[in-house]
Amino acid sequence: MLISGCEWHISPLGRSYFVNHNTRTTSWKKPTPERSAGSLTPLCVIGGHSGCIWGLACVGTSYDVMSASGDGSIRQWRRDGESVGEPWEGNGGGIGAMALSPNETMVVSGSVDGRVWLWNRKNGKIVGDPWEGHSSPVRCLDWSPNAQQVASASEDGTVRRWNPDTGQQITPPIQIGQWVHVVKYSPQGDTFASAGEDNMIRMWSKDGELLVEIRGHYGWVLSLCWSKDGQRIFSGSADATIRTWRSIDGGELAVLRGHTNGVTSLCLTPDERHLVSASLDYSVRIWNLKTDLQVGDPLWHDDELRALVIFPDGNCFASAGLDHKIYIWSLEAALQHGRDQSDAKLRGRAASSGDILDVSPRSRQQANSRSVTRYGNDFWGHDTPNRTSRRLVPMTSPSPPSRRWHNLFDILRFTSQPVETSQAIPPHPRRWNFRLFTGPGRISTQTIDVAPARDEDRYGTVPPTEAEMAAAMQQAGGNAGDSSTSQGQAIAGTQGSQVHTTGQTSHATQLQSSATDAGEPSSYEMGCCGFVINLACRRSA
Repeated sequence: MLISGCEWHISPLGRSYFVNHNTRTTSWKKPTPERSAGSLTPLCVIGGHSGCIWGLACVGTSYDVMSASGDGSIRQWRRDGESVGEPWEGNGGGIGAMALSPNETMVVSGSVDGRVWLWNRKNGKIVGDPWEGHSSPVRCLDWSPNAQQVASASEDGTVRRWNPDTGQQITPPIQIGQWVHVVKYSPQGDTFASAGEDNMIRMWSKDGELLVEIRGHYGWVLSLCWSKDGQRIFSGSADATIRTWRSIDGGELAVLRGHTNGVTSLCLTPDERHLVSASLDYSVRIWNLKTDLQVGDPLWHDDELRALVIFPDGNCFASAGLDHKIYIWSLEAALQHGRDQSDAKLRGRAASSGDILDVSPRSRQQANSRSVTRYGNDFWGHDTPNRTSRRLVPMTSPSPPSRRWHNLFDILRFTSQPVETSQAIPPHPRRWNFRLFTGPGRISTQTIDVAPARDEDRYGTVPPTEAEMAAAMQQAGGNAGDSSTSQGQAIAGTQGSQVHTTGQTSHATQLQSSATDAGEPSSYEMGCCGFVINLACRRSA
């Protein structure tokens, strides 16, 4: 992989040369990224390996750094770069993966020949025979939180789980079918995730049952990282993006963009406020998980990055890759450097615009605490600050929320008060303008006239009087008590609801009950706005 703007060519004599379009130069040496003036430098650069560094681990008690390399060795280092003991030399060729046990007493490594080795960290000796099963290089190893299992992912397209005490496989291998680049147990240990060449993330139960398949990346998934509660999982891909997912259903939560090449390693800070990523674009980047934005400029290596680890105290992190070196970075210095860069950019923009900008901590606090007006006075078409609100009806005093809703829907004339039978509803037309923005250059619909309702459609229902109710009850009682009443006798003049029209009171349109039988229903019709409502009530025998 090359930095952006560079090309790799082979001369007629078979020698590689590189064309850098950024500097318009050609060289036999692979170009390295240009670091901007004032870019952050690492606390320490550790050299000693002769091959690509594929794995890193940090010992929590001593903060020593362990590294596994394609040169076939595992080494330990102090934070200041001093070597600890002799290199551990394996018998399986280059080492492509390494993992430290939760109790920090054992180390497992995976070789390019497909075998897995168990090491005693205290003396650097191999424990027992190698674990055999994979037929291609092992790309990732991970311990379960209880240290009872070790999961391995390989280019042979399988995920295998091992008993570290016996070196035997616990269950049959999980067949994926394509290269598997990464496997990670959840912090709770009840699930684990795998991902690789098919661009998918798969969630598995501890029994090996497939739970969820997560699709969304457009390139190989190269790295995974869990949140502490196991609710989220982060993934880095060859499509140069980092994505956040819900682990329970695979829902995508965020996409982090900034890298220009595949993201090979991810680590979450102990406070889970930031995510650190390493990439094939030679850079390490820090992300603010609250804003999902990159913090500051990238931290540069001289070649592709393959491994990343954060120290348990959260103060430092280490990165390594194809340049055979381990860089130790200060996390706090990187975050502060990012804040300083952000302030410098704001000052530069203010200077170019002629404004005065205060980026002091006090000004930041004041800016966050006060309410800032988002829109100017002219946004609603008014040029003066002392503008008056537009209301559908004039109001002389503040109104309660219920009244405000009544004003908002005044065009519909909603009200819960009874209709005054002596007051007519004036049938005047209304003028209404649905214009949202006023002023020059703003789009507005024309004012429209709304015709008044017809007299016959303007009704108000008035409840019956006490005299009418008493008469109705007496008539109903007489019908029920007189068993000799002829079935042909009509029930006349049923008293009931009255209908109020414009300025006058009239009885509702009725369909005469003409109840020839005590059980025959009485029905009433009422019309409004083109709709007819038929009310029926059956009298008891």
